[in-house]
Amino acid sequence: MALTQAQLDALKTTLQANFDKGLVNTPSNWRMIARLMKSTSKSSTYAWLTQWPSFRKWVGSRLHKAIAEKAYTVTNDKYEATIDVQRTDVEDDDFGHYATVAYGHGEAAARLMDEIMFSALSAGWSTNCYDDQFFFDTDHPVYANTDGTGAVTATLNIQAGAGSPWYLFASNAPALILQERVPAQLESQTNPNQSTNVFENDVYSFGGRWRGAAAYGFWQCCYGSKATLNATNFDELYNRMLSQKGDGGIILGTVPSLLVCGPANRVAAEALLAKEMIGNGESNTNYKRVDLLVSPWVQ
Repeated sequence: MALTQAQLDALKTTLQANFDKGLVNTPSNWRMIARLMKSTSKSSTYAWLTQWPSFRKWVGSRLHKAIAEKAYTVTNDKYEATIDVQRTDVEDDDFGHYATVAYGHGEAAARLMDEIMFSALSAGWSTNCYDDQFFFDTDHPVYANTDGTGAVTATLNIQAGAGSPWYLFASNAPALILQERVPAQLESQTNPNQSTNVFENDVYSFGGRWRGAAAYGFWQCCYGSKATLNATNFDELYNRMLSQKGDGGIILGTVPSLLVCGPANRVAAEALLAKEMIGNGESNTNYKRVDLLVSPWVQ
């Protein structure tokens, strides 16, 4: 007996519903370190990143801070995951187990965002951001005048070392950007008259798809360290970010709020932030000073 449209619709509905459930129900952490921005074309340009968001007293004319001529452009990539459903399983109404497969693909789509953003974080030690310097670098240019002109002072957002990296984030502005062109979705090929895969291989194909990329935002809101994670190094990096100034000497107000590390630094991070008391009954002044995120993608 030929398959009915009702059977194919039931298959599509089952897989789509479970893909969506997996996508929504899977915990992800990328939103703690990045901000979602929609992309409307093949790539997006971030010239506005040269302008730190701040207000000043209005005296005389407005201050027009020039947008840097060097464009920071990020091209969108494509990602996919494919599910093949045996046509015979649909004919026999035996496709319920594919719901679990579809749910898993939804979970994978959610994890993809974490993988992309934390990979970008790790790559920031050797990848340029909007000012043509590595995102984590020793010589980000800060200008003498508020409008982005004048003498340049080299500014660093790293702490030297040779250990496993850890990071401090401030939430004033996006340090990292998840650039999304097309949200995660599930597409299908089920028509034997239109799909070679159905005719030749006797399978119905369902494909997860996402299009986008990671982009670097304001380096001023993320400081990286490869030094030993202890109170001395944490305090030094925390105070340096807290004291940070931008063009024209304005205080940026970047208060660290999140420490991100990988498994190698988990014990040290918990000792630093999660213990109220340290040796000899002394109070831990860094107890809960910032939130902690331990991610398996930070290596």
